[in-house]
Amino acid sequence: MRTIFMGSPEFAVASLEKVHELTDLQAVYTQPDKVRGRRGNKLEPTAVKKKALELGLPVHEPKRIRDPEVIEELRAYKPDVILVVAYAKLIPPEILELPEHGCINVHPSLLPRYRGAIPLQASIFSGDTETGVCTFFMDEGYDTGDIIVTRHTHLGPEETFSELSERLALVGADVLAETIGLLESGEPVPRLKQPAEAEGGYTKPLKKDDLKLDWSQDSEQVRNRIRGLAEDPAASSTLANGDSIKIALATPAPAEYSGAPGEVLGVIKGKGPVIACGQGALVLERVKPAGKGWMDGFSLWNGKKVEKGDVLGAPAPANT
Repeated sequence: MRTIFMGSPEFAVASLEKVHELTDLQAVYTQPDKVRGRRGNKLEPTAVKKKALELGLPVHEPKRIRDPEVIEELRAYKPDVILVVAYAKLIPPEILELPEHGCINVHPSLLPRYRGAIPLQASIFSGDTETGVCTFFMDEGYDTGDIIVTRHTHLGPEETFSELSERLALVGADVLAETIGLLESGEPVPRLKQPAEAEGGYTKPLKKDDLKLDWSQDSEQVRNRIRGLAEDPAASSTLANGDSIKIALATPAPAEYSGAPGEVLGVIKGKGPVIACGQGALVLERVKPAGKGWMDGFSLWNGKKVEKGDVLGAPAPANT
């Protein structure tokens, strides 16, 4: 089976390797090199490009996938199917209709739940205990096509975005392998039609304000937000002096702690400061103050970056 693979981030690498192993992979399409990280101006390739070059595969990085010359280039490869994993661009109808088997996407949620840009984070934000991966035939909508294979999996109460992404990348590769087997069998491929409405709505790309913690929410909501953003880009707040701080791990505090949202209520030795939420409180166990590396929360307390009575997330005091 002649295939084209489209993908960009680390999440797509395991699927790329599986497609390379199981099919006659003609070429890989990925997003152009760009400056990644906050320091320097060096252009970096996507994780998919790095792996594709290791495998000796042709790599294309079009700025616009819908340009006529890109479509003609794809047509020349004569793919039986185009396989898409986190490519990050909407595929136009001219490409969707090009291969015999169409375009198939690997999506890390149980569609129709969490269509859109951040299904992994959304499942953690919502406190879900089950998630999964599915493949579907792409159409002109956004994650709306007929579902082929769905794989359910448990979502642990402590699992972070980075941990879940790494795990579901492998599940996704297995689901894609199963889907390829169905295509090659010659039998009719199962198609489960999706409802028009998305469960939980469409998830949108994260913006800077989405990273700021709202301490007025209950402690479980705040903790899920931290889990869903850890460790990159990471949830953030501000210290009493206005300095920013990132938080990658917070655990429930004992029930006797209570106070105003964001208030520092004390410290648990060996763990970190206790912060009040709208209901309940959390212990900050892994943090990154501005200009520093990641550290345990108790070190933050010992360095007098936070003290009892401080309020996180409040405006810094005005200079007098």
